[in-house]
Amino acid sequence: MKTYIECIPCIINNGIFTAKRLKAKDEIIEKIIREILINFSTKDYNSSPPALVKDVYEIINKHLGVKDPYKDIKDFFNMELLKMENDFKKLVEENSDSFKKALKLAIAGNIIDFGIKSEISKESVLKHIDEVENTNLEIDDSKELYEILKNSKTLLYLGDNCGEIVFDKIFVEEIRKEFPNLKIKFAVRGKPVINDATMEDAHNISLHKILPIISNGDGSPGTVIENCSEEFKKAFYSSDVIISKGQGNFESLNEIDKKNIFFLFMAKCNVVAKGLNVPNMSFICKKNII
Repeated sequence: MKTYIECIPCIINNGIFTAKRLKAKDEIIEKIIREILINFSTKDYNSSPPALVKDVYEIINKHLGVKDPYKDIKDFFNMELLKMENDFKKLVEENSDSFKKALKLAIAGNIIDFGIKSEISKESVLKHIDEVENTNLEIDDSKELYEILKNSKTLLYLGDNCGEIVFDKIFVEEIRKEFPNLKIKFAVRGKPVINDATMEDAHNISLHKILPIISNGDGSPGTVIENCSEEFKKAFYSSDVIISKGQGNFESLNEIDKKNIFFLFMAKCNVVAKGLNVPNMSFICKKNII
C-alpha cells in the first residue's frame, strides 16, 4: 500500500505525541518536526506508511537519546493481559467454534495500537474484548484459512503490538491443537518502534516457551520486506501459510507476490477502511490476492 496524503499528518502527529510523552522541550520538538518534514520531502510516497514511520522514530530516538520510547506502555499491557490469559483461554475453550473465537480475540487485541490512537486504557481494551462475541468480520476468509492450514506443513505468524501478542499466543495454541503436525514460527520486530512487539516482549509473555521466535531484523512498524533480515526472508518465502497481524503488516505486505497470506487486523483508519470498502474499526480476516 502506498502512502496517501492523508497519512502524512497522522504520522507527524504521532511523532509529536511521542516526543511530548517523553517530556521533550518545545525547541527539541520543533527540531524533530523540521527534520521529519525534510525527511518526508525526499521520500517516494509509493512506499508504505510503515517505511516512513521507521524514519520518524529514528529521528525521535536520535534527538531524545531513547531506544524504546513506549517501553512502559508495552510492559503494562503485556503484564496486565498476561494476568488474564487463563480467563481469555476459557472464553475460547467454552465456545463451540474455538478456532473462530480465538481468531476474533486475536483481531480484537489489535486495538492496542499507539501508532493510531495516542490514548488507550486497559478498561477500553477489556470493553472491546467483551464485545467480540457480537462482532462480525466485515471480511471473513477464516474458513479458507482453516482449510489451507489443514494441508500445510509450515506457518509463519507475524506479530504486531504488545498486549495484543497475549491474544496471539492464545490463537497460536488453538492452531496447534487443531493442527498438531503444523510447524509454526512467530516473528517480531527487530528493533523497538511505537508499541510493537520485539524479542524481549515475546519472552516477557513466555511465548518462546511454546514455539520458536524469530526477529524480522527491522525497526519498521510493519513488514517492509526489503529491509528485513535474510533469516526472516527465508522463513517468509518458504512458509506454506502466513498469518499477518495488524494494520501495519497489511499496509506493507498487501501487494507482495506471495501466496496464502491472511491479514488479521482492525481497519483503524479511514484510508485503509475506504480501500477495503468497510466501515472504520471493522474486524478483518482477508486472504491476499495475487
